[in-house]
Amino acid sequence: MDMNFAFNLSYYEKVNNQLRNIIDSEKEKMMQASVQIAQSIANQGLVHIFGTGHSHLFGEEAFYRAGGLACVNPILEPSLMLHAGAMKSSALEDLQGYAEKIFNHVQPEKSDIFIIFSNSGVNHVPVEMAKIVKNSQLPLIGIGSKKYSEFLKNTKKRQSLSDFSDIFIDNHAEIGDAVLSVFGIEQKIAPTSTVCGAFILNLILANVSMWLVQQQKITPPIFISGNLPDGKKKNTELYNQYRKRVRAL
Repeated sequence: MDMNFAFNLSYYEKVNNQLRNIIDSEKEKMMQASVQIAQSIANQGLVHIFGTGHSHLFGEEAFYRAGGLACVNPILEPSLMLHAGAMKSSALEDLQGYAEKIFNHVQPEKSDIFIIFSNSGVNHVPVEMAKIVKNSQLPLIGIGSKKYSEFLKNTKKRQSLSDFSDIFIDNHAEIGDAVLSVFGIEQKIAPTSTVCGAFILNLILANVSMWLVQQQKITPPIFISGNLPDGKKKNTELYNQYRKRVRAL
């Protein structure tokens, strides 16, 4: 190993700055989102999380997670996830009419709320899903890059996720997502949308639980690690409570 190689921390610095910008600029909207989600949960609603491509990861991030809410329903459509064929999923996420099929399969109730992730904000499936949610009079929180989506709205002449979101939270990702320019590489490297999106999501959901306890005296349904005492027993109780509506359970 060449010990003369200088390990570069530029990515850490970029992400750190991006997270700071998120807190400085998006705190109020994240607080509003937390209250809206908590109110849905207090009314026995589910939190549906949807995204295509890498944005499907956020549904998995919040689902069946130690320390996470049991009332999260990830909308995980295999054909829109990378493991089922990356090029195919990229083509399908731009297929008009696909979102309606997925939405109808979910069968959301009036007490539910949606969170839709799309970094670029303009691909047909997440935008159409947002439009359907809006037309169904269900609350919608959108999370993506304002800079990227505004750029693509102008170049592709499309509507974006932010057009239909009740609350849109900017992840402050750069156009194209990658943030580092390296001498000798034409394309920028190191995307930030996943780490910052997961930060936004977990920060919001943490405040959801706090609001439920502090404002409504409601104990939120929280999974715990199955390796802890009584973990499997308590998680099984939550499984039995939600398995009919959270299909991925």
